[in-house]
Amino acid sequence: MTHDRWTTGDSELTGALRALYAAPADERYWDALEARILAHVARGDEHAGWYGELADMMRPGLIAAAGLILAASLAMVHSRQADARSAYATVISPSAAALEPASRASAVGDGDAAIHFILSH
Repeated sequence: MTHDRWTTGDSELTGALRALYAAPADERYWDALEARILAHVARGDEHAGWYGELADMMRPGLIAAAGLILAASLAMVHSRQADARSAYATVISPSAAALEPASRASAVGDGDAAIHFILSH
């Protein structure tokens, strides 16, 4: 890596970062780290397997699933209510849109009239 792009301000930052991220010089640090790792391995962990992580995520997952089911149910109810209102309004006051397939049927051939009628609804 070339240092041509570094300015004088960057060398101070680089020195500070090197001091911050430098490996500890004291050997006791490495001995203590090794002891902590070996103690953790010897102690064992009940959540050591992949299934342990799933157990930790079970409660938030169930809450999220319940929220999604509730939102989907509300959306379905709202959609059905809107469809019922639309059907009721069509029965009570038929509009020119209900007569449209008949006018289109004359413009289109006899065989295609049924298909256009079905697709328009």
